[in-house]
Amino acid sequence: ADVLGNLHKESQFIMGIPARLMDEADSDEPILIQGIIDAWFEEDGEIVLVDYKTDRVSEEDGEQVLKDRYQIQMLYYAQALQQITQKRVKEAVIYSLALQKEVKVEIVL
Repeated sequence: ADVLGNLHKESQFIMGIPARLMDEADSDEPILIQGIIDAWFEEDGEIVLVDYKTDRVSEEDGEQVLKDRYQIQMLYYAQALQQITQKRVKEAVIYSLALQKEVKVEIVL
């Protein structure tokens, strides 16, 4: 992606989502979420989201621990990217520095 020139790093975003979607209140009042997406790139007209994590996790259950910790964050990042790019996020990946591998995270938008 970097060689092709379509790798985007440290993309900042701010988006509003209804409070009811965060189970904060029975309201459509917007709650602002801001973040910085580590990396993303376009592949075959769709988006691949990548987030790097330094959490110390065990080889045994580390993948599941990372999925449990970061699934909601990845969902918000995917929503932001879809709003920004108007393209579908087809894949969300955590790259674990501790495990030295990719961990795919299921996102449903």
